[in-house]
Amino acid sequence: MPGLVAFNRRWGIGSDDLVFPIIIENCFRFAWLIAISVVFHVNKDAFDCSSGHLLRIYFIGVITILVTSSVMNIIIIHTSMKGTITNVKPRRGIPIMLYFKLGLLVPETVWVVLGTYWAFGKSYECDSAVVWTVKGAVLFAWVAGFFMLVGILLVFDPVGTQKQKNRIARRMTHGSEMRLSDSVDTASKVWEMRCRLLCCCVAFKQDNRDAFTDVSKLVADFFQDVDLVPTDIAAGLILIQHQQMCRGRELMSVRVEGTAGQSRPDGPRPAISVMSSANCPVPESWMTVKMMSHFMRYALGSYGWPFYLYTNLLTGLCKLATKCKCCACMRSSENVSFDNACECHTAAIKKVTGISDQDLVYVSFHNKFKEIPFYVAVDREHKSVVISIRGTLSLEDALVDLSAEGMPIDIEGVENAYVHGAMLDCANYIKDRLDTLQLLTKAFDLLPGCSRLVVVGHSLGAGVAAILSILLKPRHGDLICFAYSPPGGLMSPSVSAHVQSYVCSVVVGKDLVPRLGLPTMNDLKTKIMQALDECKLPKHRILAKGCLRIACGCFTSPEGDAETAGREEPLLDSGSGARYSINAAEDAAPQHRKKLKQALREAVIQSSTETEWLMTPPGQILHIEEAEEGGLCGGTPEYCASWVRPDSFNEILISPSMVLDHFPDVVQDALQQLHDRTYVPQAQPARPSDATA
Repeated sequence: MPGLVAFNRRWGIGSDDLVFPIIIENCFRFAWLIAISVVFHVNKDAFDCSSGHLLRIYFIGVITILVTSSVMNIIIIHTSMKGTITNVKPRRGIPIMLYFKLGLLVPETVWVVLGTYWAFGKSYECDSAVVWTVKGAVLFAWVAGFFMLVGILLVFDPVGTQKQKNRIARRMTHGSEMRLSDSVDTASKVWEMRCRLLCCCVAFKQDNRDAFTDVSKLVADFFQDVDLVPTDIAAGLILIQHQQMCRGRELMSVRVEGTAGQSRPDGPRPAISVMSSANCPVPESWMTVKMMSHFMRYALGSYGWPFYLYTNLLTGLCKLATKCKCCACMRSSENVSFDNACECHTAAIKKVTGISDQDLVYVSFHNKFKEIPFYVAVDREHKSVVISIRGTLSLEDALVDLSAEGMPIDIEGVENAYVHGAMLDCANYIKDRLDTLQLLTKAFDLLPGCSRLVVVGHSLGAGVAAILSILLKPRHGDLICFAYSPPGGLMSPSVSAHVQSYVCSVVVGKDLVPRLGLPTMNDLKTKIMQALDECKLPKHRILAKGCLRIACGCFTSPEGDAETAGREEPLLDSGSGARYSINAAEDAAPQHRKKLKQALREAVIQSSTETEWLMTPPGQILHIEEAEEGGLCGGTPEYCASWVRPDSFNEILISPSMVLDHFPDVVQDALQQLHDRTYVPQAQPARPSDATA
């Protein structure tokens, strides 16, 4: 931070990002140097053959180049370790060193070309072992050069020149020009090209191309006012996680001190609190762990055979084979569409849910942009008709997730009603299929006297399920919805409050998706910038600490982690300590100028937030957390749960489990564990001042 400027352009790497890559390069060079030196010493008398002097010259040249390059790499590593993330002054000589390193690549390339000609273009009467050693060295040099070229392409910034020009112009005007429209337009085109290359198989239709354009503009706008490289973001996330861990320990210590004088009741801890925060509404009678765990199976089944095999690695194929239909394409079922030849997806639904063929009313795995798979089934145990909607499992689904623009929805008596636009289109698609094929009429005919409709889904399916419930509620009064791990940017607060009587959301741990939205992303970006500014350690030490914490965290008990936390070197300034800036002159600037710049930053953040669609997760939310960690890798944590408000998810929590907590099998295991403890006495309704987590 900022990006490295070399050859009059900005690169996607910082001057402090060269430590680990060049250490790895030097390890290979040292190994190569030792191998070449040993071979040359052992066979020093074998070069007296015809044209053998060419091979001797090649060995000597390679050894010389390796020694020179290794020394240059050590100097670059030492310089790249200096300073902090924002204090780049000690590393100002890095571009010159890179120019010199690039100059060393010229003779090295020439030498490799000559070595290739000498090794493969001439015949020798020398020992074949010596000749093949030279050939191996030449091939290794070409492979190393290929990987170096790949590395250069990875850090190449297509809009580097434009960004550098805009940054220089902005500094010349003392920050008065805050909009970088030319750079944003160029960056938007670059991101659109990257998205289309990554998703080339789905980029041909006009709707998909429009979605790529919207997503690329969103990404370009998000990064327009920051000069960060990917490792800066990674270091910032590590610092934020450190802050959140310290804050969590402080809250835990306060909570323990507050209850130190109270006697703990005998018996096991209750699984669920009746109420956990002020103004949190009392859940409906059907919002029980038993119901949540039961209908989670339908959401899990919607992922079909890939996820079934993932959760049953050893026996999944054999179990699935008992439900598959051979040559189903010759005698396909009328109620199954877009499944494979053996109807493996449908077989997985039946295995996970335990329903029969007669109770599976309709299955569709048709998957396009804004047209996602779903199925309709009959649940005889709870005398309900179930609509299950699949979550994200394809590139088309990912496009729906990223098309995050809000769209108005007509709900009687609700003002400022808007929802996720792409998911609203998905819900309308499913509603049209239900009406066209009369699927709900057929399903209710199988259950005479039954009127309950249950809509379930996980992730993307949870968001679509909640919106579909809004569309179907006027016609089906006895409708309930279970939204497992729903997206955070789903619906406006007024709509979320309106659906609390018939939508129940379930969130596990530090799941990223229910916390993801434009306001929380902008909040995270601001916190990253502040954390990097306050950091007093070089980037390579921050990244090393983060990797070590991830690698060794699963082998650390909670007690050991708390004990070692006090001995950790602080990553951030805790008070009014010195802060580093890009320009040394800024450190000496008057205090009123610093306050003015800070106020300007806050105004920019506030103005960008006011233009966003403020959206939250739907309905009443059950938050399942780890009461006690599993300890060693593979250990099963002990869960507890509480009812929380949607604004409890207005901050992204950085954790290694922020992705794993979103997996449907993790949600299912957590609910199953709570269900097994349903006979534990429940907690009494908590007073607003006694909120429990």
